[in-house]
Amino acid sequence: MHREDVKTAWVRIAGASLLYDLVTSLLAPLLAYLYVRFEVPGILMLVLPIYLVRHLYQVSLQLEQVNRDLLELMVKAIEARDPYTSGHSLRVSQMAELLARDYGLGHRQVEQIRTAALLHDVGKIHEQFAPLLRKEGKLDATEKALMQTHSARSAELVSTISSFRGLIELAVRYHHENYDGSGYPDGLIGTDIPVGSRIIMIADTIDAMTTDRPYRKALSYEAVTEELARFSGKQFDPELVDVLMRSVAIRQILEARLDMPDRPPAGQHADSFVERSVGRMAPTARRQRSPA
Repeated sequence: MHREDVKTAWVRIAGASLLYDLVTSLLAPLLAYLYVRFEVPGILMLVLPIYLVRHLYQVSLQLEQVNRDLLELMVKAIEARDPYTSGHSLRVSQMAELLARDYGLGHRQVEQIRTAALLHDVGKIHEQFAPLLRKEGKLDATEKALMQTHSARSAELVSTISSFRGLIELAVRYHHENYDGSGYPDGLIGTDIPVGSRIIMIADTIDAMTTDRPYRKALSYEAVTEELARFSGKQFDPELVDVLMRSVAIRQILEARLDMPDRPPAGQHADSFVERSVGRMAPTARRQRSPA
C-alpha cells in the first residue's frame, strides 16, 4: 500500500487551494479599507478585477470541458473502426482515475493519468493497424510485432499537443511495460516505469477481462482479482494490485458492470486481448478460449 506522512497528505489534499484560501481571506479587510479610503470607487477598484478573474476562470473551465469532449469524440471515432474496442478507452480512463485516487496521487496527477488512459490507444488510428484490428484469427509473429508499436505511435500523437508532453506522453508510451521488465517498447523494470503507465496497465487489463468475448464470457470479480494477484510483481505493480484489492469503489463499479444485462457484446475477433495488445496476461482467458 502506498503510504505518506500526515504533512504530505495534508499538502496533497489542501495544497492546491492554499493560495486561493489565502487571497480570499484578505478580500474582506481589503474591501473595507478601500471603501473607507475611496468610498464607492474603492469598491469598484476591487470588484471589477475580481469579476474579470472569475469570468476568465469560467471561460477556462468551459474550454477544458470542450477539450475533454473533443478528446472523447476523437477516441470514439478511432474505436468505431473496431467494434472490439467500443467504449474501451473511456472505461480504462475511468478505472485508471479511480485507481490513481485510491493510490493517493494528487489531483493534477490523477487528471493527467485519466487523460493518458483515455488516449492510450490513439496510435491505432494509423492505417497500418487497420488490417490487424479487423483480423479474426490469431496474429502471426510479424503482425504481433507491428501491433506492439502502437504504444509508441500513440505517444507520438499525444506529444503533438504541447500540454500533453511529459507525464501524459510517457504514461501512454509505457503502458505495456511489465513490472518485471518483460514488456514493451523499452523493457523498463519496476518503478522505472511511470506510475501512470503502471496504473493504465492494470486498468487496461481489467477492462479486457471484464468484457465479453466470442470465446468466453466476462470474468467474475473474483476471477479478475485472482489473475491480478497471480501476476502481481510480474506484470503488475504489487502496491497497485494491493490498492485495487482494497478499493471498495472499484469493486462496486466492476460488480455493477458485470451484473449489467445489456453489457456490450464482444466484437468479431477470435484472438485474445493478450495476444492483440498486452502480450502476456490473463491465462484464465487463454484457457477458456475455443480452439481455432
